[in-house]
Amino acid sequence: MRRWFMHLGALVLAGGAAAQSPLAEFDPADFGKVVIQPRQSTSGAGGIAFEQAFGNYQNEPVIAYGEGSQAVRLGRPVGRLDMLFEDGSTGFCTAFIVDDTHLLTNYHCIPGLPRDGVQPQVKAAQFVAGYIRPGHGEGVDRYTVAPNAVEADRALDYAVLEVFGDPSQTYGRLELAGVDPEDGEFLWIIGHPQGQSQHISREGCAASSPAVSGEGKLMHTCDTLGGNSGSPVLRLSDKRVVALHHAGDSRTGYNMAIPMARILAVSKFLKGAEGLPAAAPAPLPEVPAGACDALWAEAKGQGCAGYGAYLASCGTHAFAGLARNLQASDCGTAAPAVIHGALTVKPSGGDFPTLAEAVQRAPYGARVSVWPGVYSGPVYVTKDIEITGAGPRDQIVIDGVMHWSRGRGAVRGLTLRQGVAVDGGSLTLEDNVITSPATGIALRGGDAVVRANLVQQTGEAGVSISSNGAVRVEANRITRSAHAGIEIRDGAAPEVFDNEISDGAQSGVYLHSGGGGVLRGNEIHHNAFHAISAKGAVKPVVRGNRLHSNGYDAVRLREGAGGTWEDNDLSGNRAGGFRVEPDAGNVLLRGNRE
Repeated sequence: MRRWFMHLGALVLAGGAAAQSPLAEFDPADFGKVVIQPRQSTSGAGGIAFEQAFGNYQNEPVIAYGEGSQAVRLGRPVGRLDMLFEDGSTGFCTAFIVDDTHLLTNYHCIPGLPRDGVQPQVKAAQFVAGYIRPGHGEGVDRYTVAPNAVEADRALDYAVLEVFGDPSQTYGRLELAGVDPEDGEFLWIIGHPQGQSQHISREGCAASSPAVSGEGKLMHTCDTLGGNSGSPVLRLSDKRVVALHHAGDSRTGYNMAIPMARILAVSKFLKGAEGLPAAAPAPLPEVPAGACDALWAEAKGQGCAGYGAYLASCGTHAFAGLARNLQASDCGTAAPAVIHGALTVKPSGGDFPTLAEAVQRAPYGARVSVWPGVYSGPVYVTKDIEITGAGPRDQIVIDGVMHWSRGRGAVRGLTLRQGVAVDGGSLTLEDNVITSPATGIALRGGDAVVRANLVQQTGEAGVSISSNGAVRVEANRITRSAHAGIEIRDGAAPEVFDNEISDGAQSGVYLHSGGGGVLRGNEIHHNAFHAISAKGAVKPVVRGNRLHSNGYDAVRLREGAGGTWEDNDLSGNRAGGFRVEPDAGNVLLRGNRE
């Protein structure tokens, strides 16, 4: 009869008498520390164990590849899981971030398999993130983990754990793939063997052939040790997690992992990305120029339906731009009819090595997925396109100005070091980090939605708005601008809602040259000058804002500036609330608190 024996460092399948392996544990007094030494190493008596290294052990510290390396960037969501049990025992595993509140690891880590018929009780657990330098705990973060799994499956050896403090904001998260790897496909495993700093197994690391055994296990040749339990198995094609490492068999020379597709099929908490590797979209069938000429002639007579049919087949034809404009103006619909599969931008191995090249060569309506890396040079957008970061936004850096002059689309999840300039078209700019030696976001033409961005350390204004189009600026954090946090000028009338504007070297908001619009629900504080300064023929509606802790008055109106100012909190500024100069215009003040 076969029996399973559990130790956090090793699980051994033996026939007859029990064959135990020493526990990979640490001194309970060291719980909560970063650099801790295992008491013993895992070395089994043969058979199936939770981690095994075969032959020439080739699991390397990730830092050996350099702090800016792909290995280090990819491993950021991976951390060490430290467990302290009620009986005084301890153990290491690996876990990784899957969303803002959850980690994924092995069931045999938490809640753990019974020992001598008794279920172990976890007293405390922590997630150690950013531990990449051997023996050094500087710059490492520790997060509390709930000792009880929110979802667990013993048969599939996985557990979803709740983590507190949202480590995904700093370290990102890994995407889960919903299909199995191909036979012989190259893999990476990143984890914390023996509780050491983060290591990567990549040399000789591959799926077997066939990749998945008849028992539904991914068989692989990646070297692991005790502590690697719960490590993500990543495929090289798109760096998504295809399996959860959990065991090894010294008799066959293979380690084993649970395919992520099996886990996703039963989990209520985990969400998988599309399973297939990212690849260039299949090209649209070529339509002869003569046929597009005929379709265009037909489209003009059919109106809205005709424009859509024409664009679906002839999106790059000579009259496609005109058709989009007519469709937008006459039909009130977004212009492009065709959205292609995502193109990938990666430093190596993607469809394009730079974002500039991807935007230039992508078809109209394309989706572009930008992977971690630093991409230099300006980006010029003159077409309908959607650009999205595929990873933590602080690791996806565009080191060149993004110029948007035509087309409808979106830019999400990037770090833009040289700012964004919008001169036309329609852009949604969302969830980005934006810095610039000049203006962070210059909205000079077209329509724009600027939402949930961090705009910081700009050499001029954080956001400058001079466009007469429809502009909405909402829920952004704008901080440490050398000029105004938001400048509104030249007749622009944006909606500015629910932003935090702080720590600027001048005023939080500066309206001049006919600028106006609606400002509502903003918090404007700790700016060197005024919260809001306005001059010239400006008549904004400013309602329900909190303006506090600024260096001068909350509001200064001069040289004809007027408008409606109601229900604002202007208390706590250094020089007072309203300062209405004698040369100001017509001002309506109602329900404000100073």
